[in-house]
Amino acid sequence: MPGRPYLGIRAQRGAALLLTLLVALTLSLALFFKTSSTAAARLARERATEQAMAQAKAALIAWSMVQGDLGDEIHDRPGSLPCPDLGDTGTAPGACSTATGKSLGRLPWKTLGIDDLRDADGERLWYALSNSFRVSNSAAINSDTRGQIQLYAGDGTILLTPAGEELAAIVFAAGPPLAGQDRVAGSNAATNYLDASPPWNNASAPGPFISGPLRNAQGDIAINDRVLALSTRELIGAVEKRALSEAQNALAAFALAHATKYPNPARSNDAICLSTISNITSNNTCANFGSDACFGRLPEDALGTLAPWFLRNGWGRVLIYAVDKNSVVDPGGVDCSTALNVDGAPKSYVLLAPGSARSGQLRPSSALVDYLEDAANNDAWASPSSGSATFAKPSPASNDQLRSQP
Repeated sequence: MPGRPYLGIRAQRGAALLLTLLVALTLSLALFFKTSSTAAARLARERATEQAMAQAKAALIAWSMVQGDLGDEIHDRPGSLPCPDLGDTGTAPGACSTATGKSLGRLPWKTLGIDDLRDADGERLWYALSNSFRVSNSAAINSDTRGQIQLYAGDGTILLTPAGEELAAIVFAAGPPLAGQDRVAGSNAATNYLDASPPWNNASAPGPFISGPLRNAQGDIAINDRVLALSTRELIGAVEKRALSEAQNALAAFALAHATKYPNPARSNDAICLSTISNITSNNTCANFGSDACFGRLPEDALGTLAPWFLRNGWGRVLIYAVDKNSVVDPGGVDCSTALNVDGAPKSYVLLAPGSARSGQLRPSSALVDYLEDAANNDAWASPSSGSATFAKPSPASNDQLRSQP
């Protein structure tokens, strides 16, 4: 039968094609699962590093928040941060260098009271600190304090910290060593962990710092450091919660002693309230107790129960304070109103923390727009006869915080 051999050849060819397809499918599946497995492993490593850095950042903020309770003047500064560890001991030295405006070293995990945090490559975390927030500095820390650290995105062109919004600190994860880095012979040198590719230099306190990865002209990784920023806005925002609580407690104590009346504010343009405290052991009180104003700053001298750290760091001069005419000790001021309210709800007083300065805001200032972003809130220091008694809950675009008393 002449047709059978022909059919057999077709069947053999079909079987060979099917086998080829099966082999191709098997190889494709193997490559897919290998790629998926590699991607999953890479993602897991990235997450491990991110978690370690996030824990470090949270620990820095938590450590900073409790300063001021230690009983010695140099620590009377909530908002201060420990110096970087220079000896790989986990412990912060008592003082940091001031030459560059920044300090650089390993994260002082023992000082922070946390575990020995490491990135996915088993390396300890590194840490850069602005001098204005170092614990060994004696200048006041409040909402007017600015950071000194600038950070660029990985493309090397985008500045992530516009002028006036520099960072308080940076946490670095060094990752695997690059060519030329010897972490055995040079276990304490930042250059063997953090990377540099001029003009960028994460291994030097002056910087400029950059968030990796950054590739060179040949397409090779030049900087593989992972970066997590601690912005001045975040740090000050956390400390402001404590300052607002301290102020409210003092106002409540005052009202208890004065038939539910509150003190008059310090005037917004008072020379002392506009001054900067350069040393917390020598400062002047922002005061105007007994005046007839109802809009201004928190009167530090009237509130006798304020904590020493609050007074030494001049928190009264950065907290915005307004009081209703019916609730104030001396209601005679021409700016006093019986209509004080927040979003229409009547209030006895309103207290606002301005957050850290935004780009373009110059402090200290007698202009409220240099402190508060929302138009409903930054008109209270207008001329006495036209200051608005209507306030609003800060908008999402604002970094202000508001407290009030019904």
